[in-house]
Amino acid sequence: MPGIIEAQELNFAYVRVPVLEHISFTVNAGDYVGIIGPNGGGKTTLLKLLLGLEKGKGQIKLFGRPLNEFKDWRKIGYLAQKSPVSQSRFPVSAEEVVLMGLSDRHGSGVSVSELKQVHEAMQKTRTREYAGRIFHDLSIGQQQRVLLARALVSRPELLILDEPSTALDPESREMFFNLLGDLNAKQGVTILLITHDTGEVGKYISKFMYIDKTLVFYGTKEEFCHSAAVAEKLGAFAQHTIDHLHNHGHCPLGCSCGGEHK
Repeated sequence: MPGIIEAQELNFAYVRVPVLEHISFTVNAGDYVGIIGPNGGGKTTLLKLLLGLEKGKGQIKLFGRPLNEFKDWRKIGYLAQKSPVSQSRFPVSAEEVVLMGLSDRHGSGVSVSELKQVHEAMQKTRTREYAGRIFHDLSIGQQQRVLLARALVSRPELLILDEPSTALDPESREMFFNLLGDLNAKQGVTILLITHDTGEVGKYISKFMYIDKTLVFYGTKEEFCHSAAVAEKLGAFAQHTIDHLHNHGHCPLGCSCGGEHK
């Protein structure tokens, strides 16, 4: 059975300076993949390649179809690191922002079915109470949940997020990752997520992907904790305290190491 995402030998360079080299992996239905790695390691570029926002070399398939033949973008929800909506001062309501996620809609009116999808997405992200409020009057945490609702409004099977917790306070961050965990565990949404908040996301994800221009590691949390390649990049101590919660005899990444790796 084909994966949700199949990438083979992806390569990308800016003005002949390599950014990504020889990247190959498969994301299966129901996976929750946390993408980590140093700044400048190519993580965001990788997501843009998968979405066709950047052009590189190699092969990409989405839902079994080559990227250049893939048309059903409703299956994919995307939350960029910097959303144009967040940077614009246009006085648009939170509900209108979510409606923007229905990219295949036609005409200026809103149908009953479209409104139902908007309300459903806002219910999932606990943003219905903000529906009529101006988007820019909301807190950063509230805005981020509204943007997540926009990514979810087409009822996607795959959700791709680029550091969605940036600038969130601890309470908003915990709520946000709990919500993503529920979407994956209870609704089967496949998630690909760039994050530095491994302490929050570690209890939910099923796999880690470590990108530093090449694919250093891709596998389960247990395999991550025992990977020689990761230890070489991070150092053995950092490998197992990457989330700063590796204590009390428990590994927050969910493996059986007992909180301390040899």
